[in-house]
Amino acid sequence: MKSILEFAARHVEPSLKKSLILKLLARNMDRSHIAKCLNVSPSLITRYAKGERGLHDIAAISEVNSILEDLADKIVNEEICGAEVYAEIVKLTIYVLYKKYACGIHYLATRDVNPSTCNICPLIFRNIVST
Repeated sequence: MKSILEFAARHVEPSLKKSLILKLLARNMDRSHIAKCLNVSPSLITRYAKGERGLHDIAAISEVNSILEDLADKIVNEEICGAEVYAEIVKLTIYVLYKKYACGIHYLATRDVNPSTCNICPLIFRNIVST
């Protein structure tokens, strides 16, 4: 089995960033300001917006979407930017793994896990996530 952290970095985190970026663009936030707050290049913002990065629609999960909406509001209202945004994305990535929201994506991406029996993420992250 491949590292869960590698999977998260390649699939979960980019998908969360894409959803967040689309929410910020929908709020008419300037791309250069989005790039600054997410600490990425403006060209990467374009790649996310075009669907070239973050291929999974993890924001289709109501709870995740709600968290991303709140985060987008904080960014637009200039309550959070830079490292604080990154920390929130990392915390959300861990939460998504803990709640097993990404198991189906993991299976499709690697075919080396059985989502119905695997409990690695809840086991790893149970003491990190406050529920």
